[in-house]
Amino acid sequence: MFRKRFFILTLVICMLFTAVMGCSPAKKPQTPSQKPATMNTSESSRVASAIDTISGVNKSTVILSGNTAYVGLDLKANVEKGKTKTIEKEASNKVRKSVPRIKTVFVSSDVDTVTRLKKVSSGIAAGKPVSSFTKELSEIGRRITPMRY
Repeated sequence: MFRKRFFILTLVICMLFTAVMGCSPAKKPQTPSQKPATMNTSESSRVASAIDTISGVNKSTVILSGNTAYVGLDLKANVEKGKTKTIEKEASNKVRKSVPRIKTVFVSSDVDTVTRLKKVSSGIAAGKPVSSFTKELSEIGRRITPMRY
């Protein structure tokens, strides 16, 4: 009788141990669209340097995320209002030529938007992933008309 109880108790313990240790849920492989967005800061810096050569641009901020680019333009004080759109279009073209995978470019010279992009860029440079700024970039994108190709 003791052996039978011991056998059943041992069997139950083994089954519980197996259930607890061996039944963790399988991880699903990530598809490319599910992978966290990353940004190559040297690539962004290279694109920003190219944009900074445009007449009328003081300094630019560039964030590349997947196939989307966000560009903030700090324009020189003497730039006429009518020339702003031309400069933004030229910046968009420089991004497209520099990074062929980019399909959508958001360009703004609005001071508030440029400030927000600078904060995101600083966070990324400090080591935070682009994915932690998804909400902010989405909000910025809603405010700007994209230039698609």
